[in-house]
Amino acid sequence: MKDRPRLREALPQATILALATVPAWTGASPISSLVAAAAAALAGGVLGHRAASQPLRTWVVPVAAAPATGVVFGLAHLLARLGTGAGGAWPERLLLARDGLLLGGSSLVAAFLLAFLARRVSWLRVLPAACLVLAVAAFLAPHRGGAIHRPRLISDPAWTHGLHPGLLLALGGAAAALLAALGLYRVGRARWPLLQVGLVLALLTLLVVLIPSLPLLHFDVPDPLGLEGHADEDAQIRRARPGPGDQASNSRHGGNDPLGLRRSGGGSTDNNQLPFLDDYSMDRPDFPVGVVVLEDDLEPMGGTFYFRQVAFSAWNGRRLVRSFERGVDSDLFPGFPHSLPLFPQRAPDQQFRSELAGTVALLHDQIYPPVLADGMRIEPMVVADPALFVSAFRSVSQVLVGDVKDLLGRAAGASWWSPRQWQVYTQAPEDPRYQAVARQAVARLSPSWRDDPWAEALAVGAWLENNTRYSVRSKHAGARDPTASYLFGDRIGYCVHLAHAGALMLRSLGLPARVAGGYACAAEDRAGGSALMIRASSAHAWAEIYLDGVGWVPIDPSPENLDPPLPPPDLDLQRLLGELARPPAGVDGRPSTAHIWPDWRQWLHWAFLLAATLWLAGYPIKLWRRLAPLLWTTDRRGRLALRASLDRLAEAGYLRRESESWERFARRAAAVAPALPSLIQRHLAASFGRHRLGRGEGRVLARNVARDLAARGGWRRRLGWLRPWLWTRSR
Repeated sequence: MKDRPRLREALPQATILALATVPAWTGASPISSLVAAAAAALAGGVLGHRAASQPLRTWVVPVAAAPATGVVFGLAHLLARLGTGAGGAWPERLLLARDGLLLGGSSLVAAFLLAFLARRVSWLRVLPAACLVLAVAAFLAPHRGGAIHRPRLISDPAWTHGLHPGLLLALGGAAAALLAALGLYRVGRARWPLLQVGLVLALLTLLVVLIPSLPLLHFDVPDPLGLEGHADEDAQIRRARPGPGDQASNSRHGGNDPLGLRRSGGGSTDNNQLPFLDDYSMDRPDFPVGVVVLEDDLEPMGGTFYFRQVAFSAWNGRRLVRSFERGVDSDLFPGFPHSLPLFPQRAPDQQFRSELAGTVALLHDQIYPPVLADGMRIEPMVVADPALFVSAFRSVSQVLVGDVKDLLGRAAGASWWSPRQWQVYTQAPEDPRYQAVARQAVARLSPSWRDDPWAEALAVGAWLENNTRYSVRSKHAGARDPTASYLFGDRIGYCVHLAHAGALMLRSLGLPARVAGGYACAAEDRAGGSALMIRASSAHAWAEIYLDGVGWVPIDPSPENLDPPLPPPDLDLQRLLGELARPPAGVDGRPSTAHIWPDWRQWLHWAFLLAATLWLAGYPIKLWRRLAPLLWTTDRRGRLALRASLDRLAEAGYLRRESESWERFARRAAAVAPALPSLIQRHLAASFGRHRLGRGEGRVLARNVARDLAARGGWRRRLGWLRPWLWTRSR
């Protein structure tokens, strides 16, 4: 009988350790080995807890754990060697036995050590709980960064049954944290253990209700070009105007929004320019930003799909910034479509182009839509999976196709441009070195092609590709003219340096050019499918030249790369995102006017959440008013004790009426709480007299009232706990 309390005390932490072995070994062993490991951890936790009460020095067990682990590995190695020399079915059986011995033995030793230290050393009591949390976190780690298809042990069954893995993973993580917190309690010493278990179950139930409404699948993504934002900031961006060139500032670090498109204008060019950074590197370049589902198999010119969002055409004396003049960059879209399709101010040219439509589903907010160049129109789409995607639209674009040689012989600019438009697109720095290096680049052309705009653009691109080097780490951000520092210095930089250098070199030759920003994805990344994933590493800037009848054509050299190569796209994730971005079968995907306002089910859903939140918000106040006499011992006037007693009486249906004296109320409520008159009398004496309550006296008086009410019971008092705001009526 004496061992039963010890076993009861050991079970919570032993169970926590047993649960921790499951995610720790999942994927590395069969089910039988997992069961053996969990059972061994449970036994080790119980034995370690009981060993802590024995007369052993604390250092003995940690020292003995090392040779014990060695014995386990030695026996496992022996079984493996026996399995290699056996015949028939014995090798497989011995290998399974080795796995079970290895996992079970190591789990037994580890659980024994952790339970022993948690019992023997007070500040190490958190070890079992920490092991459970860390094991679950390590198991869920592959899901980070939008990898919604990992871990497959959870994602595959979830998708099969129409559930989001994020929901199951969030529930699993929350359950692990709550169980770990519950494991910190000592059963023999904890007060109200059933209440604690009920609280954990209530919190889990609350998570099940609220988690589907939370943005669980949203995560932070590197945004080196500052292309992300919110649609409601479009008006602020449109009000911004380029400021004087000398007022522009350079940041040496990327931050969250180096381009400044999230901040309001006020005249600063920080809102309308591409950043020159000394460090453009990203911790996780493979983070997904969105997915594009193309409706046709088309190979673009150059093998790259360009999703243009912004353009920088105005020279402010220091760099190229956004232009807000009428007619300039009229091919861009001002924002996302909401209820009606959007069209650019001027439709793109159609020579050497083929029409290509596609659906773009974004996992993160963007200020401007990433539209496949050159966009003809974009129209809103119903988000197929609101728990994953934040917005979706369909684009119809004219994509450049064919060979680059087909563009030879085209004139630069457009015949319909005004003199001011020509000036904006051709304005170049006064530094003569730009023209000198541009002349050097085109000097290698044959005389018959030196006056051809496209041949000159190809020559500039080839010169940059052969004479510069690519690296996300450079040293030009602090220069007055970062492009000149790059082009006439060490020529080491990234896409922003290359784009500015190419555009300014073309302008020095009198050719209209600009810098565009957005995302660039290789066509080969489709891997034979229709989906194309836009990653954080796809953020890109490139130069463009305007050819008559063709439109803006990218100039995007690829110099020698000094940095390690980027990881290839995860094709499984790309295909999965593409499937999730498609509307359900039989659904058009285009929103009707009825979707401009949320339907009644959405209103009902949010109304229920609001009501539940307000209802639950009363419980912390209710509990504080109830527990205050127990926590605050210096209640000299008995105010806290009287307040808690009045709340209890309100639950029983006894409320002090308006204009009713304290004495009359005490006599009326004495039928259910005989101790109440004494409490009210002591409170009045302490409030209007000099006699104060002793230390803890108010707690005793409140406890007497609580006992009187508990003795009477009654369904009304029990239902009072379901009314968290009932304390507002007690006075």
